[in-house]
Amino acid sequence: MIHIEAERLTNLVQAIFMAAGATEANAIRVAKSLVAANLTGHDSHGVIRTVQYVAAIEEGRIDPQATAVVAEEMGAISKVDARGGFGQVGAEFAMQVSIAKAQTHGVAATTLHNSDHVGRVGEWVAMAAEQNLIGLAFCNGAGPGGLVTPYGGMERKLGTNPFAAAVPLNGDRSANSCSPNRSSPFILDFATSVLAEGKVRVARNAGKPLAEGVILDKEGHPSTNPHDLYAGGMLLPAGLYKGFGLSLLIELLGGVLTGMGNPALPEYDRFYNGVLFIVLAIEPFRPLADFLLDAGRLAAAISATQPAPGSSGVLLPGEPEEQTAVIRRRDGIPLDETTWGELTAVGQRLGIDMQNEL
Repeated sequence: MIHIEAERLTNLVQAIFMAAGATEANAIRVAKSLVAANLTGHDSHGVIRTVQYVAAIEEGRIDPQATAVVAEEMGAISKVDARGGFGQVGAEFAMQVSIAKAQTHGVAATTLHNSDHVGRVGEWVAMAAEQNLIGLAFCNGAGPGGLVTPYGGMERKLGTNPFAAAVPLNGDRSANSCSPNRSSPFILDFATSVLAEGKVRVARNAGKPLAEGVILDKEGHPSTNPHDLYAGGMLLPAGLYKGFGLSLLIELLGGVLTGMGNPALPEYDRFYNGVLFIVLAIEPFRPLADFLLDAGRLAAAISATQPAPGSSGVLLPGEPEEQTAVIRRRDGIPLDETTWGELTAVGQRLGIDMQNEL
């Protein structure tokens, strides 16, 4: 492993995207998003994606200069077209639209289409919580055919289909909180497969096996070899039939409702994400101060749960990421040699002086 300070890594990834043809604003947005994922411990959605995005630019699947627009709107409902651009650029714009609509109407529903991989979905719902709003996201998408088998099957049909939610809280959440003077939101963000595909990619690059029960090989046999996923294997749904049901719901909301389509269908030929964002204002339901007080009290009560033997205690969704970010801001972001080698290779190919950028 090598460790790179977050700002330096951001500058490097920004330079790579600009050399690949991105506008400065788009390159900064995507670089910050990827490094933020690494900072919070979600390496699956971090700079490991840089090479993937550059390849998509060179293949014509990403327009690195595109900006998102509101294609249609009716009251609290909006349709955002990312126009084939970076997913992070489209997702940030769609959430900004959702926040503004929710502040006006009390609720907002926004679909995002023609967007490449949107990155860590939790980043976008957190934008709502920062404005004392509740954010929800349903995201479908994978390459044609999908990556995940339905419960009971042994054939790719679904995407990893993440769900994310963010809710503002009031007050310190626990004695272990990394930010005792800040009201940090509840942030839930998970793939409906046992692991996100990117986490399998991280394990592959690091030369590590997967846990049992994560993937099947192309013959339908259980495997712990991450390479088997990329040789025609498939991810399993999380939570057996419950995760499968949630994944199918997200296909309906993120794929059918947005018009982006579904990888299980033969005509699907896209690699884009379809996303439904829903944002709720709290004040129409009850006074914001009362909600924040009660939400904070609930969070504190859950955090005070007696630890199980061998456990350091209960952490709420969002707290592990906070703790990881503190460590990685101090010690640098760890990258395995394969990922660093891929970044170096693509940077040099695009004419970047890698040592000078660092």
